[in-house]
Amino acid sequence: MKIWLFDYDLTLYGEEERCVINSLDHRISLFVQKTVGGDFESAHKIRTDYLEQFGTTLAGLMAMNQVDPDEFFDFIHQPEFLIYPKKAPEKLKLLQSLEGPRFVFTNGRHDWSEAGMAHMGIDSAIDGVLDLKQLDWVGKPHDSAYEKAEGWLRQRLPQMGYAMPADPRDIVLLEDSLRNLEPAHRRGWTTVLVSPKEDCPAWVDLHIPHLLELTNLF
Repeated sequence: MKIWLFDYDLTLYGEEERCVINSLDHRISLFVQKTVGGDFESAHKIRTDYLEQFGTTLAGLMAMNQVDPDEFFDFIHQPEFLIYPKKAPEKLKLLQSLEGPRFVFTNGRHDWSEAGMAHMGIDSAIDGVLDLKQLDWVGKPHDSAYEKAEGWLRQRLPQMGYAMPADPRDIVLLEDSLRNLEPAHRRGWTTVLVSPKEDCPAWVDLHIPHLLELTNLF
């Protein structure tokens, strides 16, 4: 039996719906502008610099600007400014066909992925969301996030009637980010890159261009 961990952005919905994450990124840049001042273009650069340096923009804002994370998410998650993924009945069917519990493992706060999955109509196929707040605001790719994910699974799985797998390869992480897959690889998890990009390092176990291609692998 597999334990399925899905990233949300650009994994459960794909590159063809990049407008979804773009709408969120715009709100993040606006929050950075509100926090540090200056024009939107400079705020956008700070957002991307923080993302590269700290793993998430929020981590940079917390370290450099003492931002409260819930205040950050309350601002960026205002639904009237956001785009959500389209209905995806074929993904619902795919997820329901996977044997074993299915979770979202995300660097966002749970309300963003929960709203998106509800719009897609796949929320009934997901057994829970492990979000950044439950990771004490230190997310992927930091090693502590993966350690806490395993601890979370040890608590959650018995409540669902499952046992924690003895073989870490039975934990399958699907991600669009190589940076976020690498720590999972080091822990012995099965890594699945979900990305239309052709380049893929040898240490990635599986590479699919789109989530729906998962049917050809398991």
